[in-house]
Formats: sequence, C-alpha cells, structure tokens
Amino acid sequence: MHNILSRTFRLGALQIALVLAVAVAAFGMHDGGGCEANSQTLEQLKAARQATGAFNSITAAEAAGYSNAHITIPNMGDHWVNFDLVDSTFDPAKPEAMVYDDLGTGNLQLVAVEYLAPYDPAGPPEGFAGTCDQWVPFPSAENPLLWTLHAWIWQPNLSGTFAEFNPLVP
Repeated sequence: MHNILSRTFRLGALQIALVLAVAVAAFGMHDGGGCEANSQTLEQLKAARQATGAFNSITAAEAAGYSNAHITIPNMGDHWVNFDLVDSTFDPAKPEAMVYDDLGTGNLQLVAVEYLAPYDPAGPPEGFAGTCDQWVPFPSAENPLLWTLHAWIWQPNLSGTFAEFNPLVP
C-alpha cells in the first residue's frame, strides 16, 4: 500500500512539475515584446492549480457554485462560471470560471481557469506577478462588459500560459 501511495504522490508531483515547466517555457517565447515571470508568478500558478484540482470533476465544480454559462468558444472550450466570485479583486486561488473541453476522450475535462472582473476603462485589475498575463475585454473591445484572463494550467498551450486561445484545444 505504501508503494502505491508513494508512486501516486510521485506521479502527482511529476504532473505539477511538468505543467510548471511548460508555464516557464511559455513565458517570453510567445510574446512579441517578451515578458517577465518570476518565482512569485510560479507560486501563483501553483496555488491556482492546487485550488482547482478538484474541479476536474464538473460535479465538484457545480457543488462549489460554478454553473454552465453555455459559452463554448473554439480553441478555448466550455465555460462554467461562479458569478458570486466576479468582482474587481484578483485571487489566483479563486478563479471565477473553469474552462472544460473534450480533448478526444468523449468527456469534458478541465483545461484552463479564467479570471473575470467587471470592465473598467482605467484597465484590468492587478493580475499575476510579472508581465506575462494578458487581460482581454469581453465580449469585444468595442462593447466590453468584463476583463478576462485565462491561465492554461491543466492543458499546455503553445501560444503561452496566459494566451486567450489554445491551438491544442479543438
């Protein structure tokens, strides 16, 4: 039994290390002007991943107050939002939305988290440490209602950890 738990722990630690390695590799590689991340950025990403691990189960996400927003976007996925969390405060461990997609298994799986804040023309809230996060007005720059920020912490993204879209997600 000890060997099974030890192996499970090592696999979980390896998965976290791989996701963080992809996150580190993505910083600066896909941003034309470059960007800077630091150990605080990585700690924030780790906190987000630890806080949302249970939400690989949509049932668990729904029990925590997330509901299907019926917004499906290609190269992004299906959004479940906890509207009680939508405010102007950024907390990496409390993303306002979970993003799910079917990556070919026939089941939706968690691919990203998304942070939402009411649109303020003065700019988005302070986000992750460093200069890599990319807040985007939603639904458009012409008619903004919200600031949105994706963190692809459950599915690697060749476009960058904080990119709006992910070419690996159908």
